[in-house]
Amino acid sequence: MKKQKKGFSFIELIVVVTIIAVLSVAGVVTYSAVNRKSRDSRRISDLEKMRMALEMIRQVGVTYPSASSVLAPTYLQAIPKDPVSGNNYIYAQTNSGYGYTINAILEDPSSSGTGSTAYQVSNP
Repeated sequence: MKKQKKGFSFIELIVVVTIIAVLSVAGVVTYSAVNRKSRDSRRISDLEKMRMALEMIRQVGVTYPSASSVLAPTYLQAIPKDPVSGNNYIYAQTNSGYGYTINAILEDPSSSGTGSTAYQVSNP
């Protein structure tokens, strides 16, 4: 009778470790992509909230404000900030107060729908 060895062979261990490594790398890559898209969705949502607040100001007054700081606390609880850098979004009044643009930089070009990392909203 042959005596059986207990445990795993070296080849079996290498195969298992390789499979675990491949699955881990795939998970990390997917997780980071989902996080980027999530932050981009927040940026787009923040700009749309600012757009709505600016349109409310325009309904009350004649022109859009010269600075986005007037949005809080009357029209927004707080001025939205970029989720990564914590900086304010870039707001600019145009056409002598009759227009505006708000800009954000996205992490994933596919989030904008245009293939660009620059995202901008302006008055309708």
